[in-house]
Amino acid sequence: MDKYCYSVKRLSKLYPNNPFIWEFETNPDLTRQIYKYDQIIREVMVCLDIFRREKIKSFTGISLDVRGHSARSCILLLSILNHGCHFYCIDFKTTNNISQKLKDSGAEYVISKHIQNMDEICTTYATFKVLNHTYFIGTLPTSQTSITSKRNICYTICTSGSTGEPKMIHVPYECIYPNIKSLCSLLKINEQDVIFLGSPPTFDPFVVEFFMALEMGSSLVVATNTAIRFTNSVQLLENITILQTTPSLFRLLGIQTIRDFVFQTTSSLRCLLLGGEKFPSPQEIQSWLPENFQHDSKRIFNIYGITEYSCWATIHEYQPTVSSKYIENRIPLGTPLDEATILHINNDEGGDKESLNGVCKGELLIGSSIRRCFIPQCDKDNDNDANEIIFRKTGDLVERDEGGQLFYIGRINNCIKRLGKRICLDSLASKIENLSKTQAICLWDEHHTKLIFCLHCDKEDKGNQSDTQNLFKTHLEDFEQPDQIEYVEHMPLNQHGKVDNKKLLSKILENPANYKKTPLSVFQNFLEQVMGFQQAPVTTTQINEEATNAKRIKRNLDVGFLQAGGTSFQALSLATEIGELMYRPEEQRQFLEMLLSSEVSLIDVMEFLENAKPNEQTTREYKIDLQSLTSLNADYKIKFLWRSDLKKCVDASPTIFENEYVAVGSHSHILKTLNTTTGSEITHLELSDRIECPVVFVSSNMALVGCYDGLLYGFNFNTSEILWQISVNGMIKAKPVIMDGRIILGSYGEDYNVYAFDLRSLNCLWKLKLGSKGIFSSPLWLSDTLVLFCSLDGSYASIDIANGSIKWKKKLDSPIFSTPALVKNPRIEVVLAEVRGRVIICSAENGKEITHFQADGNIFSSITLLQKDSLQSTFILFGCHDGNLYCLKYDAPQSQILLHWKFALNSAVYSTPALAFDKSIVVACSIKGQLVLVDTSQGQIKGSYDFKAEIFSSPCVSDSNCIYVGARDNFLYALQVLQ
Repeated sequence: MDKYCYSVKRLSKLYPNNPFIWEFETNPDLTRQIYKYDQIIREVMVCLDIFRREKIKSFTGISLDVRGHSARSCILLLSILNHGCHFYCIDFKTTNNISQKLKDSGAEYVISKHIQNMDEICTTYATFKVLNHTYFIGTLPTSQTSITSKRNICYTICTSGSTGEPKMIHVPYECIYPNIKSLCSLLKINEQDVIFLGSPPTFDPFVVEFFMALEMGSSLVVATNTAIRFTNSVQLLENITILQTTPSLFRLLGIQTIRDFVFQTTSSLRCLLLGGEKFPSPQEIQSWLPENFQHDSKRIFNIYGITEYSCWATIHEYQPTVSSKYIENRIPLGTPLDEATILHINNDEGGDKESLNGVCKGELLIGSSIRRCFIPQCDKDNDNDANEIIFRKTGDLVERDEGGQLFYIGRINNCIKRLGKRICLDSLASKIENLSKTQAICLWDEHHTKLIFCLHCDKEDKGNQSDTQNLFKTHLEDFEQPDQIEYVEHMPLNQHGKVDNKKLLSKILENPANYKKTPLSVFQNFLEQVMGFQQAPVTTTQINEEATNAKRIKRNLDVGFLQAGGTSFQALSLATEIGELMYRPEEQRQFLEMLLSSEVSLIDVMEFLENAKPNEQTTREYKIDLQSLTSLNADYKIKFLWRSDLKKCVDASPTIFENEYVAVGSHSHILKTLNTTTGSEITHLELSDRIECPVVFVSSNMALVGCYDGLLYGFNFNTSEILWQISVNGMIKAKPVIMDGRIILGSYGEDYNVYAFDLRSLNCLWKLKLGSKGIFSSPLWLSDTLVLFCSLDGSYASIDIANGSIKWKKKLDSPIFSTPALVKNPRIEVVLAEVRGRVIICSAENGKEITHFQADGNIFSSITLLQKDSLQSTFILFGCHDGNLYCLKYDAPQSQILLHWKFALNSAVYSTPALAFDKSIVVACSIKGQLVLVDTSQGQIKGSYDFKAEIFSSPCVSDSNCIYVGARDNFLYALQVLQ
């Protein structure tokens, strides 16, 4: 015990008279009390006597109910450690599922100030005092002591879940102590240092602050959250020499306090360590520094780590005097803090992490044979080889340059797709910060598919917004352009001092102004906030009234949307948001066409929106519609069978094989193969990125699936073994096809987006680039030798599978998300749909358009055909953004396509309809989770089911008329339809 930095025998011998804890009281004057080491040690000895009296076992866990730090909490932590136990800090007031977390922590006992907590969770408890405050210590009814009994556990901490599901991390002393030793040496900590114990007890950096003081006999400043809020921070910081915090918390001090106090030559601060978030840009740091800043007396560090490797892994000392050396304003993560830390990168091409050299990009892995935490959810073997190196995924995307330096790009799970382009929101935020010279957060509003820029802006500093907007239009790519810009004075933080993106998005979406939106007000706000138009008139009447300023208006508004600087991405986003506010479907469709046309000016668009009829449907009316719909369920009964949790959104469409297997992937990178009847898991596969591509079953033991990581995987769906992988250098979302021993697939690759591979040798037979954008829709088999591909730039082409030559090529005016279908009449014809709502029949021989139909909304759904041999007519089924399921009747001899029927669902239909009951029923899903069974002949409803979750996945139907569909509540659902 004496060898540990927290040993009271060691502390009483080395530092008895040193000041240990500077505690600031909760009052406006911030009264402080200083405790020496020997005073705290005496209190610890009293607690140890109580533990022995109450027969508290050693080598187990003791949970401490604590919200903020105090001298008392420090005494209790030292008491737990010196009793040979590990601690687990938990805040009962803010923690959900407390009993389960206590059980997972391995704790047998709990200490709390609140008796009601003890009554709820403990079998027995006793009272004791610490610095004249009453505490209760009780025995928990259940624990998992076997988890930690064979390990020298120092503390247990629960992750926040930012890298996936929350995990319980059991940290041995051997894992945390190298951090303490390295940092004490690097920072040259001594007995005169005063360290701020500012990280909350549920955030593992606090252990570093606590143990550094114990290791060197330094002092700790502790203050409750209330005390910190009372002060202007100067009094609290005036004696601190070592400050470790998140960039967001540090910013709360305010730039004036930072520049005029913290970094002044006369301040006590020696070392500032910023971690837990992306490190500030060089421009921001330079704005903090006074003109007379002396780097030799104030050191600034970028420190990086993950809870799974508790606590820090790398460090870099920022050099403000040579800030120009930071290329592209990027500051590296630095070098490992100790020799035991090993860094590897899983590159984007899926290469072996051991063999990477030079420039590469991918997920950072941190490993060690010494600093090994135990994580029950990840480590099945409780007794791993002592010399085995265990790597932990960080969930962070990094890049390594030619010099071997690592640079943080962003969170892997904070990447989105935006109409065919993949965007890392954190990386885009860094780009924005370099342009705007201010803190930026990028948010994705998935419901409205809107990209929102949040820029920090002080009350006094709102005069350069127009310049900022112009910078974005000039320097950002089309797919990076925002749909909305918000200027935020205070970024909301979570309990660990990091920006809370969910709260920030909720704050924006819940703005009262959003409840009074009209089509015109949304468009006007976009013109002003995003495109930089100043004082855009609200109505055409106001436009006419501004005749004296007609020249300015003409310069700004008498041009088309695209000519004024808008992009097709923004046009589609606006059409989605504004379309929901419009009553007439034909107006929704017309609005998108106006934005994409060079012949329609912004004045014309505003006049159109001013006269558009708003959608006044209320929530109450919507509920009545659902009730009336449910009452019509007499024909078919829909029974819930089972559901399977895939941890994140299931947007991929499931695939059935031999009526026994169903397979689907999700955003969590997980792919499951399940029994269609019971839902029992047959195999579980985890890839390196999101899965939206449907699975293709090739044989009785092999299937294919594409992934966001740019790889096509061949895997054994009976064993989970990955048989091979092929890189196409771009996301794969479209379902591949197997033709004549070839794998034919499309991707989002920049150089090539259409590939053919030999199924046996996996050699690339040919590749080409169709159009200028990626491929979302699946290829269509035209004949034994030809395949049709469609691109997001509107291009579509017939391609020879033997050599990749293009037989013919055409182009539409808007993107093609929809997978086309083949009509086999006397002629071979293709049905395809473009986003702006046009359904086209064209010749498979030459691509020439034969006829078309205009729907009342945008089309993202693929085409489903109902074609009976006895009839010359073909029925075309698809979902539409206007909330309808369409059935068109195509008369091939007359080359005529007409509306047969359409059925209204409760929201837009993105997924593809499926046929059931010998093609007499069509199954369709809305994005708000409504599933309907509709009679194919008349369009009459035969049954419905409410998932209470968003649906973007397309349903598939088994031979036994069971329906399988994925949802954005993370589940794959199985339903049985009974007559």
